[in-house]
Amino acid sequence: MEIIQSIIGFFIAIGILVTFHEFGHFYIARLFNVKVLNFSIGFGKKIYTKKSSVDSTEYSIGLIPLGGYVKMLESRESEETLDEQSLNQCFDKQSVYKKFLIVAAGPAFNLILAVIFFIFVHFSGITGMKPYITSIDNHLPQTSDLMQKYEIIKVNDINTKRWQDVRIEILNSVVNSKNLNIHIKSDSNNIQVVPIKYDKDILKLDGDIITNIGLKVKTPEFPAIIGFIEDNSPASLSGLEIGDKVISVNNIEIINWDTLSSTLKNNPNNILQLKVLRNNNYIDIVIVPLSKIIANETVGYAGISPDRNTLNDYRVMVKYPLIESIYKSIILTYDFSVLTFKMIFELFTGQANTNNISGPLSIAEFSGKSLSMGIVYFAYLLAILSISLGVLNLLPIPVLDGGHLVYYIIEMLTGHPVSEKIQLVAQQFGLIILFGIMILAFYNDYVRLVG
Repeated sequence: MEIIQSIIGFFIAIGILVTFHEFGHFYIARLFNVKVLNFSIGFGKKIYTKKSSVDSTEYSIGLIPLGGYVKMLESRESEETLDEQSLNQCFDKQSVYKKFLIVAAGPAFNLILAVIFFIFVHFSGITGMKPYITSIDNHLPQTSDLMQKYEIIKVNDINTKRWQDVRIEILNSVVNSKNLNIHIKSDSNNIQVVPIKYDKDILKLDGDIITNIGLKVKTPEFPAIIGFIEDNSPASLSGLEIGDKVISVNNIEIINWDTLSSTLKNNPNNILQLKVLRNNNYIDIVIVPLSKIIANETVGYAGISPDRNTLNDYRVMVKYPLIESIYKSIILTYDFSVLTFKMIFELFTGQANTNNISGPLSIAEFSGKSLSMGIVYFAYLLAILSISLGVLNLLPIPVLDGGHLVYYIIEMLTGHPVSEKIQLVAQQFGLIILFGIMILAFYNDYVRLVG
């Protein structure tokens, strides 16, 4: 089921992002009266084709959904002798400024799409996990109190409501080599500012920047309170009820749900004596967990799950009015775009870990998970991916939009177009670079899947 969700999520995500990107080229080309011969989503064998009766543009969908293209009329590629009107509709006959805008429109439309998705997310509201920690390496010692936690309320004077906010602000600080100050609030509402020193090579480390910076994340701890009982399960047959709190098993104290779960798993087919608190009364219950094989291991199974209402203290809903949503979405798109550019620069200069490069398999996995979580989470992922696609296409690599934009900038400055010979050689180098990035991305995906 997860694989099917990932495939569906991937096709929806790529379909939306690529279509909007190519529509940017298409729309501005049409705006400048450039004739579009083909608007295609995907590559390879065409599985759908339709020709417009109005302007003869062919719309098609290719078998391989990893991209798309807009083919415009060019005089040097035409097999027919073109009249003056047709010549005026050729892409290569346009001014360098028009060609620049047509090519730049694809990435620009991706950034516009990101703003739209972010507006939807901020206006609809998105639930996240509050940034709780138990300690900070070399700054805030780990306490013996299991319930002690601190909430990160600011990073460098920027308010943080979710872990995603914290992660972005930490990355911004590290990438820009800025001082990093974490503002934390204790359960007793005492606020302190913790300055964090970090190694300049921290981006080269594997894993999440949150952990690498020294933050010890406080994960929710479920009390041993039963929130769900499966029908005809050992728990149901034993007489357990929703709301029961398990105090002990075979006279061994149960601290939280993890200890209860591990006790049940370690005792398949064994008789267990439970002491349960129900309506302020203690009750003795006998249960015999069934044996179940999971990952080639025999474990005990009782058919219960915890009361997840205890997660409410860890959840936060982030939601804004429409005008504020628009403002925050524009700022967030800008911040993400700048951060993405800088992270790519760090990767190419060897200052960041190349293991952070993800490929289609990771995108499919994330798409499937976010799609299963709801439309708002999926829209948030699409906004991030749209920014990534837009920024990637703006890189000054031949064969990408950014490479062509460099040619046009040179033409604007010199008054002469870059020769076709130079463009051909540069294109070959660009293909080698892209091919290398694709191999690395697929390799990283493979390592993550089998690891």
